[in-house]
Amino acid sequence: MSLRRKIMIYVGLTTLSLLTLLYLISERTLLNNYKRMELDGLRENMKQSLLSYFDEYTNLGAITINYAGWDDTYNFVARPTIPGNNDPYLTVNYTDSLYTSSRLNMTLLMNNSKQIYFGKAYDYANNLPLEYPSSMINMLMKEHASFFEQPDASSRKQGLLIVDKQPLIAASYPVLTSNNEGPVHGTLVFARFLDSNYIRYISEKADIPMTISIVDPSFRPPAQATAITISKNRSFPFWTESDESTIKSFTLLPDVDNKPAILLQFMKPRELYQEAQRSIMFYMFFFGLSGLVFFFIISYVLQRTIFARLNHTIGGMNVIKTKQDFSIRIRESGRDEITQLEKSFNHMMSSLEKSQNEIQYQANHDKLTNLANRKAFFEYLEDRIRHSQQVNSSFAVIFIDLDRFKLINDTMGHHMGDLLLKEVSVRLRRCIKEGEFLCRLGGDEFCIISQAVHDFGQIDHLAKVIKETINAPYVLGGYHASISASIGISLYPEHGTDSESLLHHSDMAMLDVKETGKNNYRWFSDTIEDIRTRRMLIEQFLKDAINGEELTLHYQPKWDLVQNKIAGVEALLRWTNPQLGHVSPYEFIPIAESSGIINDMGEWIMRTACRQFVAWQKQSPGMSLIVAINISGVQLLQPNFIERIQGVFTDENVDPCHFELEVTESFAIENFEEVINILVELRNLGFMISIDDFGAGYSSMKYVCQLPIQCMKIDKTLIDQLADNVRSQVVVSTLIEMAHRLKLTVVAEGVELPEQLHLLRTYRCDQIQGFLISKPVPADRVIELLHTNDLVR
Repeated sequence: MSLRRKIMIYVGLTTLSLLTLLYLISERTLLNNYKRMELDGLRENMKQSLLSYFDEYTNLGAITINYAGWDDTYNFVARPTIPGNNDPYLTVNYTDSLYTSSRLNMTLLMNNSKQIYFGKAYDYANNLPLEYPSSMINMLMKEHASFFEQPDASSRKQGLLIVDKQPLIAASYPVLTSNNEGPVHGTLVFARFLDSNYIRYISEKADIPMTISIVDPSFRPPAQATAITISKNRSFPFWTESDESTIKSFTLLPDVDNKPAILLQFMKPRELYQEAQRSIMFYMFFFGLSGLVFFFIISYVLQRTIFARLNHTIGGMNVIKTKQDFSIRIRESGRDEITQLEKSFNHMMSSLEKSQNEIQYQANHDKLTNLANRKAFFEYLEDRIRHSQQVNSSFAVIFIDLDRFKLINDTMGHHMGDLLLKEVSVRLRRCIKEGEFLCRLGGDEFCIISQAVHDFGQIDHLAKVIKETINAPYVLGGYHASISASIGISLYPEHGTDSESLLHHSDMAMLDVKETGKNNYRWFSDTIEDIRTRRMLIEQFLKDAINGEELTLHYQPKWDLVQNKIAGVEALLRWTNPQLGHVSPYEFIPIAESSGIINDMGEWIMRTACRQFVAWQKQSPGMSLIVAINISGVQLLQPNFIERIQGVFTDENVDPCHFELEVTESFAIENFEEVINILVELRNLGFMISIDDFGAGYSSMKYVCQLPIQCMKIDKTLIDQLADNVRSQVVVSTLIEMAHRLKLTVVAEGVELPEQLHLLRTYRCDQIQGFLISKPVPADRVIELLHTNDLVR
């Protein structure tokens, strides 16, 4: 699509969009204003209607109180017997003119016993007496009994009544003396029917056409209803319904019992709203016509000032494209922006070759270290493979991954990490010879493609030089740092004949170094691949083992040397897979930790141990036994670990006080800040906490003193040398003494010889665990061992 057409489309769309926006704004703003005015008018009309309606209440109340608070009425009702309708009080005061002038439809006079002394119905619109509606009166007195009761002289009641689907307004006042004093002798009720004639009267009075309709007491106004207030204590729900031509307004009025009774409504044509719509359409037609004229003017101006000039410039560019001659320049004319475009294009052509070279360099080099990048590595490796195939030579791919780089990058900051990578790249450059290729694959990974290999020794030497070079101390911005490298080596063509295989195999060799201590180099071999394959199989089968029946728990007793009995057992996980056979925990636990399976596995261990504990209690009521469970560091640091372990013990209805959680010393010290808070929570839940493998690595009593532990387990490596190594004896005896001063229970692990047991008794060790007592046994053997008193002599 040409630029001319695009610009015309953009101008047209912009004009159309502006017109549309103008229409929407006009409709939204103007129509909303008109709607608001319309609604305000309706609200005011409804308010006036309500005022007229309640004026009738006031008028009716005034008439009623004149008759109710009158000595003649007071004395009339006080008579012990009901007078006849010819009584002078009635014939003089309740004439037809009273009903006509006061617009009354019904009067009712009764004493305190609700005996009706006088009642009359009248059609004031047609000046006709009506038959006294005794059934209606009875229904009113039944449905609205409280309305006809006057407990004291201050009682005043008026409101809306619905009887036999006929609405009426009524006033009920106590019969008092002319001084409005009591005691109350009865009740006087005046009422008007809200029939069509009366509604017409109120409508004419308010100059607003109204209609009413009776509603069910369960009726509720719609959610969009608002309140309309006519006095401090009087407000009613108000809402509207409308279409394009008419609008209706409604308000809901309650009866004397404050239940929904009638809907007061009026309807009027939407003249104001329709006039606003016509105005908007007129203005939109005017603006649309103006926009069309504007569009044609803009089109003409753009053609003369821009498009013709652009066609000239494009023609010059096409000449350069056709001839592929970057020395050609576009003829510059004028002093406007298009001229600046022509100048800029000519300048761009002058620097194009230089820019292309820079782009090519950046595409193949790492920006931070200026080493070749991953893209350049694969291109060079493919070329090297083709060359080696032609000359029948070998070469090595050396994969280098920095150890502890992430720690430095996270703790000292990304800036220090970048400085470290730059320094490593400088050192690696010094390690390679001419003809060898060095690149940064990404992150902290580097790779070297060697010269032709005639002797494995030359690659071994290069790997050692690289390791020693990287191991040398670093000074980064005044800070000292140290790292090491894990190096994997693959050889062409022995370890692969394509780039992906060579890189993958060197990566596998590097990962094997990572997993076996780091800071070393290793050649790829089939053994490494077999190990990786077995790891993948173990990880795959572990996911199904938890839900299957492959996992079991064995329990190794802990013997109390003071009480000469089993004090507890340690739950130890065992796994037998149909394909892999028996898999050692030392092999599958690290894989479970690295893959995240350890979290579900740990929950399975806890749940199974809880259920077994409950089973033991049923077999041997009253037994005293502590079950120890090893907690993986990965599992312990999971955000939901506390919630999961609480859930298990709650589900299984087991008290945590019967369980001991073991955490290794090395993990607790390395992650001290996180671990101590978690252990405190576990201790508060009731678990016993034990520090496991104490003495296997570096031991710090400073940290141990701060941990909320109750037990310290001395590692087997110290116990193994106890019988014939004086230093081990000093260390173990000192540890036991220090632990006792800290009020800790001491357990010696891996006790296998009577000599070890004798020395541990001498050092007052609390408990021992090892093959001298018992190997780990299935759950069904534990009760048998509990009743055996001669495991240790």
